[in-house]
Amino acid sequence: MPYFRIDNDIFSLRLEPYEFLVYAYLLSCAGKKGEYWPSTNTIARVLRMSQSTVITKIDSLVRRQLIDKRSTTRHSKNGKASTGNNHYYIRSVTEAKMAHERFLGVPLWTNVNNLSSKVRFEVEIGEMV
Repeated sequence: MPYFRIDNDIFSLRLEPYEFLVYAYLLSCAGKKGEYWPSTNTIARVLRMSQSTVITKIDSLVRRQLIDKRSTTRHSKNGKASTGNNHYYIRSVTEAKMAHERFLGVPLWTNVNNLSSKVRFEVEIGEMV
C-alpha cells in the first residue's frame, strides 16, 4: 500500500482544512521530483470539492510558498495553442516557514496579542493570506 510523509511542521502554518487537503493530495501524487500536473477538475473530483475551491486553495498555497505553480501551453496537431494543465512543484514546509517569518518579521508561533499594534496589524493581514 503506497503512502507518503508530511513534515510535522505543517501544523505550525495553521492551514485551513481545504488548504491542507489540497497540499496533502499534491504531495501524495508528486513523486520523487516533487512535481505533479493534474487538472483542477481531477483534484476537485478526487477530493470531492468544487473546482473553484480547489483553485482558491491552490492560489493560497502558492502565496504561502508551499507550492510553486507553472502554467503550461499545449499545441494541437494543426499548431493551435491552448492552455495545458498547470505543473505544481512541492516546496518544503521549512522554506514556507522561513518565508513567512521573513515577510512578517516574527516567528509563526508568536502570540499576536503580545505584539505592538503596528506589528499585530501586519501579522493579522499576513494570516489572512
